[in-house]
Amino acid sequence: MKQLLLLGFIGFATTFFAQKDLTKRIVQIKGNDTTVIVINERMDRMDSILTEEMKTIYGSDSMFTRVEVYMDSTINGEDGPFSSDSIKVKIGNMKIVILDDRNGNAKGEKRMIIDERVIIQEDNQALVLDSDDFNSEKTDCESKTNNPVWSGFGINANGFLTSENKLATGSELGFLELDPAKSLGIQLNLFEKRFPIIKGYLGVTTGLGFQWNRYALKNNVDITSSNDTIFGVENATKNYTKNTLSSVYLQAPLLLQINTNKDPNESWTISAGVVGGIRIGGMQKTKWEVEGNNNKNKTKDDFNFRPFSASLMALIGYGDWNLYMTYNLTDVFNEGSALSLRGVNAGILLSF
Repeated sequence: MKQLLLLGFIGFATTFFAQKDLTKRIVQIKGNDTTVIVINERMDRMDSILTEEMKTIYGSDSMFTRVEVYMDSTINGEDGPFSSDSIKVKIGNMKIVILDDRNGNAKGEKRMIIDERVIIQEDNQALVLDSDDFNSEKTDCESKTNNPVWSGFGINANGFLTSENKLATGSELGFLELDPAKSLGIQLNLFEKRFPIIKGYLGVTTGLGFQWNRYALKNNVDITSSNDTIFGVENATKNYTKNTLSSVYLQAPLLLQINTNKDPNESWTISAGVVGGIRIGGMQKTKWEVEGNNNKNKTKDDFNFRPFSASLMALIGYGDWNLYMTYNLTDVFNEGSALSLRGVNAGILLSF
């Protein structure tokens, strides 16, 4: 059956193509006899026909697990002989690489390998070409070598800094005094786009995500906003078991990213840059007990959280796990509405 296919291919080629520029093809099917095909046609046109024929042979019989094609890449054209460039292509599930054959007997000989996983031994070093190396539909930033640094799920501890860049704690915060153990934030970054500068090692990353900031208040107060001011009113009738003030921002980063390896599973990542945000929500949640019954209340308001935010972000990690820290360049609340406080957080980000 194999011989019939090859003979049919030769007949088809010699019938429908011009008798010009002799190009020899030697097709070797491992585990079987070597077959020589001589085709009178230009290489740039016959490569595609030969590839399709090899695809038919490759997929028609599971016994053929690897096909190697050796070709003389020198074409005698009207302008004299010239050599074709090495190329990589992907057709369906078949991966093809064409490269210089250093061990070839003929000058300018090329080696084309069709396989799902190609291992090329050169100078005692193995070059492994996986499916991503052949996928022409993906860019470097969308392939396996993406090394995601922004997209993922993160959890962090939240805190306030004073105008002197000192960590704000205790009574100096007034009604905004925090319970540090319960003041947590969550990042859910859904989209990422990386623009490579030096292949998989250096690039610029942007994307889109959400940041939930929850500030657990120690005081038994209701937060009220009036015009450009927020203040806390002591609640003498309820003993809150939970009292949180939260904000939600839609965020987009601009980060310079450095990776030590193209494989994201074996790469250290260092990244730093700025993150801009737009406020999309604010809320106070309270819980209390009355005669053994749990009660809760939610109040939605902007609470004079900044409508736009900007922060510095630094990240370091290995593989999918990263440690990150952000520092707000803008105050948490609108100027003059509350104490001049800037947010700072640190946490862990699991990339995906």
